[in-house]
Amino acid sequence: MIEKELPENWVLSNLGELSVLIRGVSYKKTNASQVKSEEFNTLILRGGNIQNGFIVNGKDEVYVNNKLVKENQFIKKSDVVIVGSTGSKKLIGKAGIALKNYHNTAFGAFLMLARANKKINQKYFANFFLSKFYRDSIRELAGGVNINNIRKEYITQMQFPLPPLAEQDRIVAKVDVLMAQIATMQKSLEHIPQLLKDFRQQVLTQAVTGKLTEEWRKGKELEPVILKNESMPVELSVFSYSENLKGWKITALGNYASVARGKFSARPRNDPKYFNGSYPFSQIGDLPREGGYYEKYSNTLNENGKKVSKSFPRNTVMIAIVGATIGNTGLNKIEMYFPDSMIGINSTNEISNQYIEYHLRLSKHRFREIAKASGGQPNIKIPTIKTLEIAIPSQREQKEIVRRVESLFAKADKIEERYKALKTKIDMLPQAILHKAFKGELVEQLPTDGDAKDLLREIEGLKMVKAK
Repeated sequence: MIEKELPENWVLSNLGELSVLIRGVSYKKTNASQVKSEEFNTLILRGGNIQNGFIVNGKDEVYVNNKLVKENQFIKKSDVVIVGSTGSKKLIGKAGIALKNYHNTAFGAFLMLARANKKINQKYFANFFLSKFYRDSIRELAGGVNINNIRKEYITQMQFPLPPLAEQDRIVAKVDVLMAQIATMQKSLEHIPQLLKDFRQQVLTQAVTGKLTEEWRKGKELEPVILKNESMPVELSVFSYSENLKGWKITALGNYASVARGKFSARPRNDPKYFNGSYPFSQIGDLPREGGYYEKYSNTLNENGKKVSKSFPRNTVMIAIVGATIGNTGLNKIEMYFPDSMIGINSTNEISNQYIEYHLRLSKHRFREIAKASGGQPNIKIPTIKTLEIAIPSQREQKEIVRRVESLFAKADKIEERYKALKTKIDMLPQAILHKAFKGELVEQLPTDGDAKDLLREIEGLKMVKAK
C-alpha cells in the first residue's frame, strides 16, 4: 500500500501516530486462579480468547486481583487485542476487536492492546486489524528468527491509510451494512452440507429397503432370488423394509459373501524393509469418510511386504474395524493390500458389491455402538459383519438400484460443488471489502470532507500538548 494509490484528501500515517500500544498484565502463577472470587476478581484474556477477529469466552479462565492491573489495561470498546508472543507463525499478530466495554477484564503478558486516538473513528481503526494487509505484514515482520514475538515497532511503524473523519464514518457505515449482508448469506449456506448428507443417507436407505424402486417394480416380471445357503442366522437388523418386496429375499450377509480380515504380520509394523515397492498398501485412514469408490493408499509394499500381507481384488468392499475410522467403508478401484485393521468383503454372483457397500455404509453408526459396547478397545468382529441382515433383490433390480443411487449422488455432488464454489467466493468478500475500504474505493470522496492532513496535524498537536 503506497501513498500514490490513495485519494488526494487521504494521508499515509502509521499506527504509532494514531494509537497507543499497551503491554499486557504480568503475574505469577501464585497470584492467579481459575475460579473467580472476591480476591481474584479480574479476568485475564489470553490468545485463545481471540477468534475470527473478535474476543470470545475461553475454556480455561484465569483471574487475578485487580490491584495487579493498571487502569489502561482494562479492555474498552473498540480496543484491539493482539497476540504478541506465540510459537506459531500462523497465530502471531492475530487480533480481536472488543465490541463492548468489558467489566473487570484485562489481558495477559503474551498479548498487547492497540487503543486508537479519540479523534479518529474507533471502528475504522479496529477494522484495519482484520485486513489481509495487516495480517500479511505482521507475519512477514515476525518471521524468521523472531517468530515468537512482535516488537512494539512492528505495530507502531506499520503504515495506516487515514481519510478525513467524515469519510471514515461513511466507510464504517458501509462496511457494517456489507458485512451484515455477507453474514446473512453465510448463515443461509450453513445448512446445505447437512441437507446433502441427509439426502444421500435417505437415498441409500430407500435403496436397500426397497422403497427407491418400489414404483419401478410394478408390472415387471422379475426373476426371483433363489437362496442356496441359509445356514447363518440374522443377528443384526438395522433397517425397516418396504411392505412391497416382491421377489426380494432377506438373509444374513455371510450366507452370500466372503468376509476376510486383512493381514500385515511384520513387526515392527513400520520396519522400512517391507515398504517402498510396487504393491499398493491401503490402511483405515485411506477409506473415504462417506463411502464409495476410492484408490487412495498411504504406502506401497515391496516383495518382502507382499509376503506378510494379503491382497484383495478390485471392487472389494472394505470396512475399518478398529480405530477412529471404525465403520468407514469403501470399494477399491484397484487391487490393494490391507492390514488386519480392515475387513474385505466379496459377494457371490447373487449380490452386487456396490449394493453390499450401501448396506454397510448405512450400518456404520450401529457398528460403532456395538464396538463401544464390546469392552476394551472398540472393534468390529467378523461375526457381526456376517450376521448383518441384508435384503437381496433380483440382479436386474440391483442394477437399477445402483444406477439410481449413482445418478442421484452425481446430482448431489454437482450441488455440493456449486455450494463450495459459492461459499469460497462469499468467504472472500470481507477481505475484498476491507481492501477497497482502506484504498478509498468503497465510498465516494466528498469535497466537504476536508483533508486528512489537517486531522493528522490536530492529533499530533494534542500529543505535543500532553507531552508538555
